[in-house]
Amino acid sequence: MVTRIKALILKVLLCSLVLLSGTVNAELSAQNWPMIKERFFNHRPINPTNLIQVIAPLGAENAAQVPVMLKVSNQQQDPIKSIYLLVDANPVPIVAHYQFPLSFNTLALSTRIRMQNDSHIRAIAETESGALLMASTIVNAGGGCAGTVAEDEAIVRENAGKIKFQLNPPYKPQKTASATLQIKHPMYTGLQIDAKTKQLKPAFYIQHANIMFEESSVMQVDFNVGTAENPHLTFNFDLPATHHQTNVNQVHIQLLDNERKSFSYTINLKP
Repeated sequence: MVTRIKALILKVLLCSLVLLSGTVNAELSAQNWPMIKERFFNHRPINPTNLIQVIAPLGAENAAQVPVMLKVSNQQQDPIKSIYLLVDANPVPIVAHYQFPLSFNTLALSTRIRMQNDSHIRAIAETESGALLMASTIVNAGGGCAGTVAEDEAIVRENAGKIKFQLNPPYKPQKTASATLQIKHPMYTGLQIDAKTKQLKPAFYIQHANIMFEESSVMQVDFNVGTAENPHLTFNFDLPATHHQTNVNQVHIQLLDNERKSFSYTINLKP
């Protein structure tokens, strides 16, 4: 019994040290924030907001595939038109920039990101008037931006840009819908080592995506290398009553990678 109690105490102490270490590292990463803020937002004021929640695990099991959810309650007077997702401690802090041409009422957006070190994850929303709002959380993870790449280059490039898209249930205005977009792509960061050549693998990633319902763009995404391999987006949303479509029979997906190669898909939905 005494041995078990000692083992339990040791386990608790070790867990506490891990959490403390993560907190210290995250605090160190926060020292990067003033430089990041100036670089991306100049001297514009950024105010905290309760309109956004950033939800992520405190300790990520896989630093190359960290799940993150943004839950947003929009405002009618000055609606949110775009959200920047940033990780303070990443070599390239900006993970993605999500833009919403149509003003949604509520949004839950899930994705997966890479993290090089324990860090704050920040969501910076820009409203229609140009105001900047911020929410953040801390995640303990490391090593997700580097590592070794061993895939066959020919196979990787043959499959790069292929998609799966699901809209369920069929979307109607003023109703909440759930959509999932999966993009097959390695999203090479430029920091990974090629297992064959032992050299850095050049950055190769999807740079832009445009999701259109019929002729209306509902979301545009500017990706960066902090987005995880095989980008995955799930979003629950409702669009305003002014949206003119009564039904969505076609979804158009347009992609562009950093080598300027484009991909276009049209998905015909069942009535």
